[in-house]
Amino acid sequence: MSNYIVMDFDEGEVGVTLGANYRYFTVPIDLTIVYMTVSPSADDAGCTVDLNDDGSEAIAAVDCSDQNVPGRWRSTHVGGANDPVFVAAGSLLSFDANAAAADTRIAVQIWALPGSVVG
Repeated sequence: MSNYIVMDFDEGEVGVTLGANYRYFTVPIDLTIVYMTVSPSADDAGCTVDLNDDGSEAIAAVDCSDQNVPGRWRSTHVGGANDPVFVAAGSLLSFDANAAAADTRIAVQIWALPGSVVG
């Protein structure tokens, strides 16, 4: 069994519409993302979330339209069809909220493995 790294983010506030690059953060170690889940504070038709790595889209358009059905991106490590995403130490990561309504809060959870993991 591997040791997972789990990162949680919850963003948004009344009077603010989340958009491109609404949250930035860096990681201090190499890691490989294997799972990402997103959910809005209320139903938000058409809303999706992207994860960017140093300005380039790494995980695209995770469905974030239904409060009661979290959208998810899964790599082959956790039964999905996507290749895992390697992120180098010191990378600048950011989220995009696409077509988000005003006042929507978005929760994001990322599961990763330390280091570079292939297959």
